[in-house]
Amino acid sequence: MRPIIEGYESPHFSSDTLERFSCPTDFGARYGHKLDAACNIRLVLHANVVSLQLGDAGQRVDRVVFRNLRGRSFSVRAKAFVLATGGLEVPRLLLASRDVHQNGVGNEHDVVGRYYMCHLAGTIGAIKIDGPPSAVWHGYEIADDGVYCRRRFALREAAQRQQKLGNFVARLHHPRITDPAHHNGVLSLLFLAQLFIPYEYRMRLTGSSGSGLSDWLQHSRNVIFGSLDATAFAWHMLRDRKLAERKFPSIIIKTKANRFSLDFHAEQQPNPQSRVDLNTELDPLGLPRLTVDWRYLSGDVDTVKRSIGLLAEDFRRDHLGSFDYDPESVEEEMTRYGAYGGHHIGTARMGSDPRASVVDSDCRVHGVLNLFVASSATFPTSGKRIPRSRWSHSRFGCRRI
Repeated sequence: MRPIIEGYESPHFSSDTLERFSCPTDFGARYGHKLDAACNIRLVLHANVVSLQLGDAGQRVDRVVFRNLRGRSFSVRAKAFVLATGGLEVPRLLLASRDVHQNGVGNEHDVVGRYYMCHLAGTIGAIKIDGPPSAVWHGYEIADDGVYCRRRFALREAAQRQQKLGNFVARLHHPRITDPAHHNGVLSLLFLAQLFIPYEYRMRLTGSSGSGLSDWLQHSRNVIFGSLDATAFAWHMLRDRKLAERKFPSIIIKTKANRFSLDFHAEQQPNPQSRVDLNTELDPLGLPRLTVDWRYLSGDVDTVKRSIGLLAEDFRRDHLGSFDYDPESVEEEMTRYGAYGGHHIGTARMGSDPRASVVDSDCRVHGVLNLFVASSATFPTSGKRIPRSRWSHSRFGCRRI
């Protein structure tokens, strides 16, 4: 693949690691006939697990209770059970199953739901790359198997150890959309079309703050004067993202001025005070809803702040261009949207000590012989291991889901 920036070499960051966006999988279309033909699989649809019923003095799951939205329920007995319901539903089900253990299944030491992590993500700064636009490539290539790939800046493992930082990756990103001063018809079109963009991605693109009438008028002017580019981009998004079976992964804006911002993801340190727990509200199936109390540590801020500083140092040293940002705004930018949705990690973490973990190295719930978890909920960290000496005070926000 083409390099992100021609001539970029860094002792801190590699720029040849790839993000690969897998082909979409319609499980019904791809695997339905195989599931139907299998003599040892029975697939039951519209069956929601609402309770794990323990037997054998609480050391085994005796049966699992299911319920649908019409109120019909049934139970299933088996030799072994595997929960593969994700980093939020796994702890919710364990905590809500309280027929034998008052604190829930696998929660003798109050660990279920703790150590909740996601990816820290944000967009920051103004980058101007010297040289022609052909010297920069921040878009996608398509591999032989149809997978979209792109390069990214990734903090080297040696740099992580030397600097005592968490994992950190970054990409060149388009300028901030909300500011019509970019005079880019495509970006203004995205701003004007924000109501048609999924909520979480809209927050990443445009932020939560409103804009005045003058901004909307200026964005409209940008679209009119950049109508050819805006029309081409709208057709690309309709064809390659909305209608295509193999969807274009994200929004890539090519700029003749070589102006960008920096989009980053960083590892979050495990923190027992960051957790999900049950609240008193019930969903239509009668299960308690979750309260998410997501917290981050000053070490998380340190990882992002110093990693961005190292990248800016690279730009200055290699005379690639300018990277201007406010170091004091890093914490605000990395927490602007709260916990990054979709990547829920650590709520049933793996470990050898039941006092600090939920499952063992076989993903078996401590103290329950026939219950296993297959989920990112079991990840003890969200990336590279972080030295405990980096842990410090918490900051937090709460929301209900």
